Amino acid sequence: MDFMFFVNKNKEKEAVKAKEREEKAKLKDVSITETAETNVRKEQWNRELGAKATVRDTIANLKDVQITETAETNVRKEQWNRELDSKATVRDTIANLKDVQITETAETNVRKEQWTRELDAKALARDTKANLKDVQITETAELEIRKQQHEQAKNWVATGRDTKANLKDVNMATAVIETEIRKEQHEREKAAKQVARETIKKNEDINMAKAVFG
Repeated sequence: MDFMFFVNKNKEKEAVKAKEREEKAKLKDVSITETAETNVRKEQWNRELGAKATVRDTIANLKDVQITETAETNVRKEQWNRELDSKATVRDTIANLKDVQITETAETNVRKEQWTRELDAKALARDTKANLKDVQITETAELEIRKQQHEQAKNWVATGRDTKANLKDVNMATAVIETEIRKEQHEREKAAKQVARETIKKNEDINMAKAVFG
């Protein structure tokens, strides 16, 4: 089945090629004299040749022409002279000011003050860091508050563990006791957070360096 299919395809291809050879043999001696397309192409070709010839003739006729003066040349000359004068002014200004020394102005005073202030700030930062590198903070109001908060948190966690251990076998009849304990823990936690917030608000402007050195 496949063999016969390919044989038929080959026959069809041979028939197409034979038809092409026959058409080529018939048309090999035919000469196309004139068509609408050839006329258009000829016209385009002639127009292009004419344009190129015009350009060549124009260049040849104008090669010895000297343009003496027009409105455009006057404008361009004025612009050129103005540009030359501007460049010359810049060069002269640079040459005249190259040995000028600006001793003091309001701007230099402001810049000097800013620079000095910046140097002083950097020096103060370095000195503060050098003075505090060996300082050991033993106890401060902030440390005491943090210690108290940590102890409260530990106690709360321990209370929660103990309560859970004690109430793990309690049935729903005794659930009221657990509710009261949780309420008490919640109130104690709220009070601890309120104390912490108030303490932070009071001490938010305290400088640690001033707290250490008095």
